Amino acid sequence: MTASCWAIHDGNTGRLLWQKGGEEQREMASLTKMMTLLVCNNLIGQYDLDISKLVFTVDLSAASIVGTHSGLREGDMIRVMDLFHGLMLPSGNDAALTLAYGFGRILLEKKNKPLQGGLASYSAEFIKEMNKLASSLGLKSTKFNNPHGLSNKKNMSTVNDLGRIAFTALKHPLIQKIVSTQRYTAMVNTKDNSQRELTWKNTNKLLERGFSGMKTGVTPNAGPCLSSMLRRNGESVIITLLNSKTMDHRWGETEELASWALENMFMVKESLGGASSKRRLPLLLANIYR
Repeated sequence: MTASCWAIHDGNTGRLLWQKGGEEQREMASLTKMMTLLVCNNLIGQYDLDISKLVFTVDLSAASIVGTHSGLREGDMIRVMDLFHGLMLPSGNDAALTLAYGFGRILLEKKNKPLQGGLASYSAEFIKEMNKLASSLGLKSTKFNNPHGLSNKKNMSTVNDLGRIAFTALKHPLIQKIVSTQRYTAMVNTKDNSQRELTWKNTNKLLERGFSGMKTGVTPNAGPCLSSMLRRNGESVIITLLNSKTMDHRWGETEELASWALENMFMVKESLGGASSKRRLPLLLANIYR
């Protein structure tokens, strides 16, 4: 493996099975967006929001953000459901910031806090919620400083923690569906009262090879990153890579790790007598294949 760090988690239980550099803190690029989506999803449930009717307006600061983009423009009015796809398929930093502003404002309103701080206070409140959730999940090596993953030395995590975030997110059917979608079309209402169609293709090429999500990422500091899940014969594994040698290396290395892990899980289960021995599997794997 060329990746600086990698981890394999059991997709059914969330348990860490194998890792290299699992506790090394690194920038995580757009894998940050897994937590952005998870927080948004949780807030929808917490405040009983109607996602089919929830619409956010795109601010200039979101529309003009650098990096990967979903094509949003200032003044666009777009459904939150569409923003979720713009966040995860083309990895839109504009969608990430729009969601942070929108849900940050909702958080302040629900907590009866003042709104005078504007967009900066909305974003800060949302990021605070990201870190609150990370803490509640026991992710001691993870700290979020933005909702999109652009390079920032205060936006750090580990492959072990990111695997846990992916596992937690994938327990939600809506998130499972979004991150496994290969192509999606959204209709945006513009500030001049017209409509514009946006079509996004998922940046995760492994969806075409049997994987189901989760998120791609790359920045100069983080390097090429990837979180993906593969299911086979009732088993599933979540593979997390940080800083692969090239953009293409992350595809092949994820496939190799996933195939190796699933084959070994299956072999050990068979040698132990089938599914009844499943709970003993991680410890035995750690001892045998360490």
